Amino acid sequence: MTTAPFRRHAARTIAAVLSPAVVWAALLLAAPFAGPGTQYPLAWGAGAALLVCAVPWAIVTGLDRRADLRRGLGRLRAGPTMVCTGVLMYGTLRVIRWWHGPLALAAVILGIFAGYAAVLLARRKWPLYWPAATLGAAAVIMPLLLGLPGLLALPLLLAGLWAAAALKRGTAARLSGSALAGAVVCGGICAVLLQAVR
Repeated sequence: MTTAPFRRHAARTIAAVLSPAVVWAALLLAAPFAGPGTQYPLAWGAGAALLVCAVPWAIVTGLDRRADLRRGLGRLRAGPTMVCTGVLMYGTLRVIRWWHGPLALAAVILGIFAGYAAVLLARRKWPLYWPAATLGAAAVIMPLLLGLPGLLALPLLLAGLWAAAALKRGTAARLSGSALAGAVVCGGICAVLLQAVR
């Protein structure tokens, strides 16, 4: 009797801790440390995480609370978030290029954008679950950035998928397919770009 509420509470906590914004922010914080000789890696990672993850979330959440997007979010789904994220990602990439910032950070940002675009493009025929795609991407990108310590992302992937399944956020096929898509699209693009800049 008490296991079901505990299980739901644990699943909700894990899903909140491993939300896409948190996972991508962690990847963006880690990316500048992947390349040697980066000046102010923490500042680069924190700045990118703020612009790419926190600002779009804050804008959409604020507008939604004021009911400005009440009908728009339902109709456009993730459109406002994608527009905000795309603009801020482009701006962040320009800053990285102008100031000769860490190219590993640019690789992660392009991986995020490619994965998010793939989820939105596939939503009619093969609806993917963005949080699971994010976890799949993290399972590939973290070892690319940090080597063996990055393998700690694998148990987090499993915990996140368990939480999504426990909260009935999709079938096992949809969740595992989303994780695989994130690993292939986001992780694959990031891997190719990291090889190009090393």
